[in-house]
Formats: sequence, structure tokens, C-alpha cells
Amino acid sequence: MACGPTPKGLMVRLVVHQLMARRGITAYALSRGTRLSYPSAYRLSRPGGQFGRLHADTLDKLCTFFEVSPGALLEWTPKTGRGRTNGKGAAGGR
Repeated sequence: MACGPTPKGLMVRLVVHQLMARRGITAYALSRGTRLSYPSAYRLSRPGGQFGRLHADTLDKLCTFFEVSPGALLEWTPKTGRGRTNGKGAAGGR
């Protein structure tokens, strides 16, 4: 599900735009189908996938509309470099 470089510091992003493109859905159709405001649907559908805060009810509306689990709407890209854990916690599994 990779879509190019991830903005600095961003580890989790939305891939709603990919689902929309595959299904031929516009931001307007997303807003109508999810009952979200058009500006909210537009922000959620941007290719960068950046979001500040995602409420559980919004996530539920998106999952219901696309008939997918939350994991299908999100992409995780691990940070690289200093301070990164290896999946075993901050102590490095010690």
C-alpha cells in the first residue's frame, strides 16, 4: 500500500484516497455516503493521508461506507533513525 515518501515524523496515515480511486468515488460521494461534512470528507481523501485527529465515530463511518476493517484504511510506516525501537519496546527487549 505504499504511496511515495512519508512526511517527516508521520508514522500512520490514511489511505482513503486509494480506496476512493479504486472505486471511482469522489469526496462529494464520500461525504454523502458517510454523512460527514464535505470539508471533512475532502480532508480525509487527500493523497498525503495526513490527519490530526481521527475520532472513533469517523473511523466507524468510513469502515461502514467502504465495508472494510480499520486496518484497510490506515498505513503504518515505521520511523527510521535515532530513537526507533525494534518492536521489543524502548529497552530493546532486555
